[in-house]
Amino acid sequence: MISDVPELGRNWWLFVVLGVICVVTGILAIVWPDLTLLTLGIFAGIYLLITAIMEIIDAIFGDPGGRALSAILGIVSLIAGLIFLRRPGESLVAIVVVAGIFLVAEGVIRVVRAFGSSGARWWGVAIGIVDVIVGGVILSWPGIGLVTLAVFFAATMLIRGIFAIVVGFKLRALRHAEEPSTVHSATYAT
Repeated sequence: MISDVPELGRNWWLFVVLGVICVVTGILAIVWPDLTLLTLGIFAGIYLLITAIMEIIDAIFGDPGGRALSAILGIVSLIAGLIFLRRPGESLVAIVVVAGIFLVAEGVIRVVRAFGSSGARWWGVAIGIVDVIVGGVILSWPGIGLVTLAVFFAATMLIRGIFAIVVGFKLRALRHAEEPSTVHSATYAT
C-alpha cells in the first residue's frame, strides 16, 4: 500500500478540488436552504460526475481487490449525476430518492472498503455510516421538504469535503516526504 503513495500523491490535488466542491456545495445549502432545486441539482450532479470519474479511474488502475467496488460506485455515481443534471428541476421526490439511494450505496461500499483496508479504518467506517444514515433518513421520508433535504445534504457534503481535503493534503505531504529521499539516493548513486 505504501508503494502506491507516489502515484496517489501525484493526484493529491484531485482530492482537494473534490473536497472544495463539496464544502462550497454544503455551505451554499446551509446559507441558502431555500435554493432552487435546479441549483442544488446541478451542484449535486457535478459532484456525482466527478466522483464517478474518480471511482472509474480507481476501478481501472487501482488495487485489484477493490476494483469491483470502485466500478459499482462509479456506475451508481455516474447514473445519479446524469439524472441530477438531466432533470435538476423536475421532481423533488425523484431527486430525493436518487440522492438517498446514492448515499446508502456509497456508505455501504465505503464501510466494506474500510474493513478491507489497513490503517485508519475508522474514517471510512464513520463516513460510510453517516452516508447510510443520511441516505436512510432521506429514503424514509421521500416527501421531505427542500430545506430539510438541503440541511442533510449540506451536512454530508461538508463532512465529505473536509475529509477529501485532509486526505489530499496528507497525500501531498507523503509525496513530498518520498521525493527528497529518491533525489538524495539518486545523487549518491552517480
